[in-house]
Amino acid sequence: MFLPFNENIIETKKCRITGEEFFVTDKDIALYEKLGIPSPTLCPEELYRNICAYRQELNLFPRKCDKTGETILSCYRENTAFPVYQNKIWWSDDWSAFDYSMDFDFSKTFFEQYGALQKVVPREGTTIFNSENCAYTGHCRNSKNCYLSY
Repeated sequence: MFLPFNENIIETKKCRITGEEFFVTDKDIALYEKLGIPSPTLCPEELYRNICAYRQELNLFPRKCDKTGETILSCYRENTAFPVYQNKIWWSDDWSAFDYSMDFDFSKTFFEQYGALQKVVPREGTTIFNSENCAYTGHCRNSKNCYLSY
């Protein structure tokens, strides 16, 4: 296990998914208390997997832009439950996020409504700004002739 400089191990825990041991340092505990969150029950690798499960950005897939029908590269596969727009369309005035607004329904849970919203609001396929010859990249800005860079 890697121990960060100037930190002391306060607690050794077992990951509830992998069963592997991981440690919690004094600085970790101070941060959790400041944020008002409980100490983790998952090892750092599993926490990272959970974060990546929400939106993976290390793979690119050919698919159609749901607004124009053009073939694009996206971090989302073709069969997603939500529309995906190419970068130039997503940032343009060709659509309005206000079209997807909805009133809060107190008879349903927040997460039910949030899930429904996630299925209809368009997402940006990849973020590439002010770049030249960088089609096979994700989240690329002010770059030239890049390939598989993130």
